[in-house]
Amino acid sequence: MTKVGYLGPAGTFTHDAALIFVKDSKYNLVEFFSIQELILAAARGEVDEAVVPMENSMEGTVNLTVDMLIHEVELNVVGELIIPIHHCLMAKAGTKIEDITKVLSHPQALAQCRKFLDNFLGGDKRQVTESTAAAAMLVMESQEPWAAIANHRAGEIYGLNILKEGIQDNNDNSTRFVVLSSKKAEMTGDDKTTLVFTVNHKPGGLYQALKIFADMDINLTKIESRPMRTLLGEYLFLVDLEGHEDEAGIGLALEQLRRQSSFFKILGSYPKIYP
Repeated sequence: MTKVGYLGPAGTFTHDAALIFVKDSKYNLVEFFSIQELILAAARGEVDEAVVPMENSMEGTVNLTVDMLIHEVELNVVGELIIPIHHCLMAKAGTKIEDITKVLSHPQALAQCRKFLDNFLGGDKRQVTESTAAAAMLVMESQEPWAAIANHRAGEIYGLNILKEGIQDNNDNSTRFVVLSSKKAEMTGDDKTTLVFTVNHKPGGLYQALKIFADMDINLTKIESRPMRTLLGEYLFLVDLEGHEDEAGIGLALEQLRRQSSFFKILGSYPKIYP
């Protein structure tokens, strides 16, 4: 049976994404308690695939995911899911908002609810956890008047009351999750490719690299600069483009870019998967 890892415990948004991805019983879901542990398990072959968060519409790239894919492991992105993120403030029965002394959640969730926390909970202490569901679990286990920011499923699993729903600063908040595997995804005709590269420091270097795609009429849907993790001021570029690396035109463009780049890595060509 195929093993699919996800960021646990049960009740995280990554768990929601994993449930959408697997759909049928031929998959065995395995929980991990940090993104690093999950990605390394996939790289070691302890799970066949891993579902990890990669980008949020409010907070941007999940740095740990992207940096590990670029610098630390040899895994392929084989699919993606984009799901809406609705945060809830939850606590044990009998706890009121005015009683709360600490709010626990994943750093992304805390950041996505910053305005609510500032306005409704003032200077209450905020504690970072490995996941939103881990926060709910800690609140359940504590005798203190704590609250967690998590989703409805976590509230149900850990027996917490929802004090307020939809506390995210932006109601269009969504997260892009990707599926990782040691294998590559086959071309479907509705694909995208994610890659990273860097160019030499010379006038027009980045322009010449991007011109390759313009000349071949290849649409770039994202470009982001990231530190190269070598010297200050050295950057690589994370790019999403429409198409699969095995398409003739895409393959030719990527080969030209590879020859111009001092660092080049394809993170994956994969079908767009939406719930």
